[in-house]
Amino acid sequence: MLLIMKKIFYTHVLILLTLLSSCNLLDIKPVNSMLPVSVEDFESVLLGGYPTSDFFINTDLATDNVYANLNASASVTKSYEPWFIWAATHQYNGIEDAYWRQLYKSVYYANTVLDEFSGKIPSAEEKNLFETVRGEAYALRAYCYFYLVNLYAENYATENMEKPGVPMPLSAIDVHQNTQNNVRVAVGKVWEQIEKDLDEATKDLEGKESKSRYRFDYISLQAFKARVYLFMNKYEEAIQAASYVIDAKALFDMNEIQSYLDGLSKISNAFSFDYGFIDTDYRNEVLFFVGGKANQNPYYYGKTRFKPTEELLNLCKRNSKVVDYRRYIFESNADMESADYVELGPTVYRMFATQQSDCYYIGLKLSEAYVTRAEAYARTGEKDLAIADLNRLLVTRIKKGDYVALDNTSFTDETALQRVLEERRVELAFDGGMRWLDLRRLGKPKIQHAYENGQVYTLEQGDLRYVLQIPESEQQNSPNMPLNPR
Repeated sequence: MLLIMKKIFYTHVLILLTLLSSCNLLDIKPVNSMLPVSVEDFESVLLGGYPTSDFFINTDLATDNVYANLNASASVTKSYEPWFIWAATHQYNGIEDAYWRQLYKSVYYANTVLDEFSGKIPSAEEKNLFETVRGEAYALRAYCYFYLVNLYAENYATENMEKPGVPMPLSAIDVHQNTQNNVRVAVGKVWEQIEKDLDEATKDLEGKESKSRYRFDYISLQAFKARVYLFMNKYEEAIQAASYVIDAKALFDMNEIQSYLDGLSKISNAFSFDYGFIDTDYRNEVLFFVGGKANQNPYYYGKTRFKPTEELLNLCKRNSKVVDYRRYIFESNADMESADYVELGPTVYRMFATQQSDCYYIGLKLSEAYVTRAEAYARTGEKDLAIADLNRLLVTRIKKGDYVALDNTSFTDETALQRVLEERRVELAFDGGMRWLDLRRLGKPKIQHAYENGQVYTLEQGDLRYVLQIPESEQQNSPNMPLNPR
C-alpha cells in the first residue's frame, strides 16, 4: 500500500516510545515485531488512526445536491472541477489521491493494533480497555473498507459480487510486504469482511462506556451497522440496528431554535460565518465526528462557486405556510433586491461556521437511523411503519403550530418510499459523502451540471464514472491491477 503510511506510523510510534522510555528504544523494529507496549500505548496508536482529514466531501460535487454558481466572484479551486464535471479521473495535477491515502492509513493503524492484540490475553485490570481498543479497531477498519469499496468499486449487487473490489490488507504485515503488486479483492469478499469486523466490534464494544464522539462506541457502531445492512439489502438487520440507536437517543427538537431566531433583527443573521447550525444543540444528535475540521468545506462561503441546489432547499420548503427549520441549513436568506444577490444566490451551506472550533465533519448521526429504518420498512411492505418513522422525525423539524402529521393512508408503497428517500436526502446532505453513495445504490441516475462557457456536462444513467478510478500512485505500484472501465 502507500509507503508513506509506514513513515507516518513510525513517526507516531517514535514519539510515543521516546516519551515512554529511554533512547535505546529509538531503534524501532517493524510494526509487526514491535517491542511490547501497554494497552494504553496501543490506545494512543489507535487514536492516531482515526481520520483527521476528510475522505468524502468532494464527492458531493458530483451529485445533484450541488450546482455551480457562475456569478460567484470567489476564485475556483481547480481540484474541485474534476469532481463536478465527472472527469475520467478525479485526481487533479498530481498522482496522490488524498482519500485513498487517508483510508488506507487508517486501515494500517487498525491492523497494527489488531496484529498486536491477536492471541493475547489481557490481565483482569486491562481487559475492559483491551476489548474497547480492539473493538474500535475492528469498527474503524470496517468503516474504512465501507468507504473504499463504495468509492473505488461497483456497488453491492448480486451481479457485482465477483467484480474487482479494492486491496484488502488484514494485517500490517501485508502493507510491509505488498507495497507493490497489490491485488483487488472481489467486491463480495470486501463486504463479507466488513460484516465480520462489525461482528467482532459488536462483541467487544457491547456494554463498554463511551469514550468520545470522535471514537466508535456501541451506539455509533449500531448506527453504522444499520447503514451497512441497508446497503446490503438486509432490511431486517438494518431495522434491528437502527432501532437500538433510536431507543438509545432522543432527537433534537428544532423548535428550540425559535427563541434564538426571535431575538434577531433578520433571519439572514441567524447562521453565518461565526455561528453554524451545528453550534445549536442539534450537535447532540451527532454520534460520530470524523474527517477533520469541517469549517473549510467547499459549500459554506456566501460567494463560493459551488453551492447547494435549489432542488435540495425546496425539499425543506414544500409549503410556503410551513416552517421547516432545516431550510436554514441551506438557505442564504439573501435580499433579492441587494446588489449582492446575483452573486450570493438563494442557497448556502450553514451547517458549519468559520470559527476555529474542534468541530469535525458529521460521520454518523441519530436521524440517519430514522431514515434508514423508514427505508427498510418501506422496502419490506411496511409503509405505515415507514411513515410513522418520518412523523417521529418531522415533528422535531417543523415549527409547532405548522406541523401536520403525514397521513399514511394517502401514500402508496411507491410514494411512501419516494418520500422516505427525499427526507433521507435532506437529513444526510453533505454528511459523510452519503448522497454520492446513495445515488450509486439507487440506480445511478442521470445528472447534469451546467458549467463555464455554457457547457453542460452529463453523467448518464448507470454511467461507469459512478465508480472512481484507481489512483495513479496505485497504478504505478501495481501495474497489473485492473482499472475501472471508462
